[in-house]
Amino acid sequence: MGKELAEGIFEQFGTRSILQLCQIAQINVRYEKWNPTTLGEFDQKNNIICLNLNAKVPLYQILAHEIGHYFIHQKNIQLSRAEEEIVASTFAEYFQE
Repeated sequence: MGKELAEGIFEQFGTRSILQLCQIAQINVRYEKWNPTTLGEFDQKNNIICLNLNAKVPLYQILAHEIGHYFIHQKNIQLSRAEEEIVASTFAEYFQE
């Protein structure tokens, strides 16, 4: 499902750039430093993605995963929390910096 979502977004917006998708979706990106357990968070209510500068994963990968959550919610795809994490991770594999 993550691949299909990614391909649909690519077709809809004509880009595989996560930064361009954030601009198109008017998502604010914030950079913070937390305990490394949490890599990033998507705040659906305020349309904000927070990225953890202490993460050991490239920030663009975290951003791609979090914007996957955004599009899952935008497309009103109903998933369990565990399923949503899998779809967001798979989605992120199809996009670039």
